Amino acid sequence: MKTWKLLVCALFAATAMTAGCAVEPATDQEEIVESSDEALTYVSLKGTWTGVDGIIYSLTFTKDHASTMGGLKGYKFSATIDTGVRCIKAPCDGASTTVSGVYKVDGTKMTLASYDKPTATFAKILGDYKVATKDKVTKIKLTKSDGTLTENFTKDAEGVACGTTTCKAGLYCCNPLMNICAPEGMMCIQ
Repeated sequence: MKTWKLLVCALFAATAMTAGCAVEPATDQEEIVESSDEALTYVSLKGTWTGVDGIIYSLTFTKDHASTMGGLKGYKFSATIDTGVRCIKAPCDGASTTVSGVYKVDGTKMTLASYDKPTATFAKILGDYKVATKDKVTKIKLTKSDGTLTENFTKDAEGVACGTTTCKAGLYCCNPLMNICAPEGMMCIQ
C-alpha cells in the first residue's frame, strides 16, 4: 500500500513537470507593427489619432481595461465625432461630441463597441473594422466591415521629455534644467 502511494506521488510529480514543458510561453503584446499584414497590438494603437477626413475627428486608445454590458472585454477608447448639426451663427456648440466605449483588436480586425445603448450618432461608428497601417503605425485606415465607413488617421506626437515636464507637439526642449519648452523654429529664452 505504501509503495502504491509512493508510485502515485511520483507519477503526479512527473506529470506536473512535463505539462509545464508542453506549454508555449505567451507572446508579448509589446511588438511593433511594421505593416498592415502584421497583427495590430494594443501598444501600437495607444495614444491619440487625428482624423484626416470623415465623421470621426479624433480617436484616443488607452490601455485601461474595460467591458461592455454585453460582455465584450477590451480596452477603453474615446472619440470626438461629427454630430451632423450645422449652425448658421457662431458659436456652434453642437457640431461635435465626445463619446467613449470599448475597443478590441484581433489581428488586423478592430471592434468598437459602446458600454451600453449608444446614441444614433455614436452608433454610426460602432462595429467591426479592417485596419491597415502605414509608416510604422503613424497612419491607420479604418474600413468598416459592412463598407459604410472609411476613416484615415495620423498619430499625434507623444511629446518630448524636458527635465521634469513634457513638451507637447510643436514644441522642443530648449532648456531641460529649467523645464523650458519653446515653439519649433523659435529661440530659447535663458
